[in-house]
Amino acid sequence: MGGSGCIGAIKVMLIVCAIGRNAHSSPPESRYKWTTMDWLEAQNVSHEVHNVTTADGYQLQVQRLPRLGAKPVLLVHGLLGSSLGWVCMGPERSLAFQLHHREYDVWLANLRGVAPYGRQHIDLTDVMVEFWRFSFHEHGAYDLPAIIDHMAKVTGDEQLPSEGGPGQDEEQIHHQVLLIGHSQAFNAFLVLCAVHPRFNQRIQLIQALAPLARLHRQVRFDSFQVRHLMKFIKKRQKANKFEIFPPGYFRKVCQTKRDLCEYYAKQLVGSAQNNKKLLEAFNYEYILQGGSPREIKHLQQIWKSGDFISYDFGTAENLQVYHSVEALSYNISQITVPIVLYFGETDAIATPEGVHAIYARMLKSVKSVRRINSKKFNHLDFLISGDVKSLVNDKLIEHMEQFLEGRLPYVIE
Repeated sequence: MGGSGCIGAIKVMLIVCAIGRNAHSSPPESRYKWTTMDWLEAQNVSHEVHNVTTADGYQLQVQRLPRLGAKPVLLVHGLLGSSLGWVCMGPERSLAFQLHHREYDVWLANLRGVAPYGRQHIDLTDVMVEFWRFSFHEHGAYDLPAIIDHMAKVTGDEQLPSEGGPGQDEEQIHHQVLLIGHSQAFNAFLVLCAVHPRFNQRIQLIQALAPLARLHRQVRFDSFQVRHLMKFIKKRQKANKFEIFPPGYFRKVCQTKRDLCEYYAKQLVGSAQNNKKLLEAFNYEYILQGGSPREIKHLQQIWKSGDFISYDFGTAENLQVYHSVEALSYNISQITVPIVLYFGETDAIATPEGVHAIYARMLKSVKSVRRINSKKFNHLDFLISGDVKSLVNDKLIEHMEQFLEGRLPYVIE
């Protein structure tokens, strides 16, 4: 398979009948085990399944809610996430469905490691330690280029030929994509544009929800919590458990250790906006899962170093990989893609201070910094808040359309 990983799309059209399973008739408990495909199949919308192979052999499933000829939007999940986060609130409140209803061509990424859509490889299996040797660097250097190139080929093949063929400007506009990402997806976006500069012309706009970057002195958790997490990861690795949080792990743990789950939910990622649903995310089988130890270690290195650096293998291996004794800093000052950043007031990971630090370092690219209009809004509220439509999704779409029309106001909140 080539790096673009283009293989034919399997087109699926499903109509929900009155006796069929659908999101409205099923009790909430049964939907906690639904995958992205379960949600798509329960809705009266056409969708497609695309299989993409990366240059280093990972085989990823990407879902699409097609609008032929419409502006393509790629939604990218963050750390421990999957495409499920963009659909699990149902057709009225999930961003994927909202964008589709607004006549956008919606694509849902699943990066390597995600269950069940990022667990295939040409040579490896997900029970092998080699399969899990990746962080957000590989997401940006391999996964996103393969997905975006695949999107360009598919949408290009769908265009009706015009007399004389498309001009150069038309072709460039056609190949452009709008990116929306949550949390660590922003790190992958930065790697993508830094490692593959051609994507600075291919991406029209990046909208980053709760973005991460440098982390040093910009997060609301302490060294004790970090050490506790790293100790947990080492323990799993010693037991030859290479995936740190397999599907359903949080759900199982929270049934027996509710107090512990509530503590970390309040401190780090839980729904601060609605305490009655504090552990809502942990009930889902696939919202939080699929983590690689290297992903966590890479973030720890950034937290300790105070810079946005590539993965530090140690002196000997750094010399082999980077031809330098130290890990390399990504040159994000050369990124030219317009960026809009969003933050929640009580986010412990993507704090207001951290998001404004990204803005300060990327003044040329960042076109707006927006605060979610809620006194309490935490990391996963961007996906599963009860008010996600009005607080997040409607604003995202409004700002995106303002940008496309050339009238996005320069606002730093």
